[in-house]
Amino acid sequence: MKITGIEPFVVSTFHKNSKRHWLVFKLLTDEGIFGLGDASLHNFDTQLIGILQEWVEKYLAGKDPMHHEVHWTRLHHDTWARGGALGSTVLSGLDIALWDLKGKILNRPVYELLGGPFSDRLRVYANGWYTNPGTPEQNADEARAVVRAGFDAMKFDPFGQHNYFTISPYEADLAEARVAAVREAVGPHVEILVEVHAKFNVATAIHLGQRLEQYRPFFFEEPVSSENVSEMAQVRRHVRIPIATGERLFTKFPFYDLIKAEAVDILQPDICNAGGITELKKIAAIAESQHLSMAPHNTDSPIGTVAAFHLGASLPNFLIQEYHAEYYEPWFFDLCPEQPRRSGPSVPLPSGPGLGITLDEAVARAHPLIESPRWSERGI
Repeated sequence: MKITGIEPFVVSTFHKNSKRHWLVFKLLTDEGIFGLGDASLHNFDTQLIGILQEWVEKYLAGKDPMHHEVHWTRLHHDTWARGGALGSTVLSGLDIALWDLKGKILNRPVYELLGGPFSDRLRVYANGWYTNPGTPEQNADEARAVVRAGFDAMKFDPFGQHNYFTISPYEADLAEARVAAVREAVGPHVEILVEVHAKFNVATAIHLGQRLEQYRPFFFEEPVSSENVSEMAQVRRHVRIPIATGERLFTKFPFYDLIKAEAVDILQPDICNAGGITELKKIAAIAESQHLSMAPHNTDSPIGTVAAFHLGASLPNFLIQEYHAEYYEPWFFDLCPEQPRRSGPSVPLPSGPGLGITLDEAVARAHPLIESPRWSERGI
């Protein structure tokens, strides 16, 4: 069996706070079997498709899809795109597709090829459920609905959309009031995960983190930007909440730097951006050497989401998986009909070979990318 090409699709959806669009594709072979990949960066689709086509035509075409580790290494080392967002995202998508192909060829689920599942279900946390910015009362009502739906963990950004570097006393009080209201609404045994979106400088992040300690957040995500490891380390030394980060990092190397600097407790690489299944398995091994946990970032299509399920099942240090699926438009579940559906706080593992899902191409074509009318400016 030899790789022959790709067939890409760009699909678009919405949830309460955001528009998402995904670049998904079929990695084709000369025997008619194909692997499903997700190379979503929520932007730059034309450039990503161009890189995908070039890499497949110039390197992967004619090659054996079973040799995923060789292909990953050569594509990473032999191109100028290595380590950057575009190159790593394309590499991630190709790696996911190669694993899907390998599982289909061997008639085994990907998690079995990764060493077997540690559990037959994965714990997930809800995201996409809240209004931002919302009143404390509004966020509390929304959080109650999440608990009624069966989740026992949920993430939200209480800091609004236009606070960067620093925050006014009024906005800081309002952010704390949102967290306090959600904690009161869900009770002591539901986990609250606090998202910061890398907004603040060190002093502000420490101040806000210390104010929120009393509400026992599960973790404090991206309190400062990932560009300077020492800043994250400073926050971790002064805030008694586990620090999580990693969605803006690509390949294993920056994660090693975070761990070496004792700057993080929970790693959040995205399977569609940080290097795919192959690289996230290695990131998890580096984390395991320091007894750190994995909670992969996920704003991905059903293909990327299910790939994350396979990976998470194989990790001894898996903690929890981000999960937006039920807060997108309902056709999210039609795009890949076999994807696992949540019950209670967890999802079952897929059972079919490879990723265990198919792509409904009619659904993909029915929801093309809708371009934004203008650049969305952040209030920095």
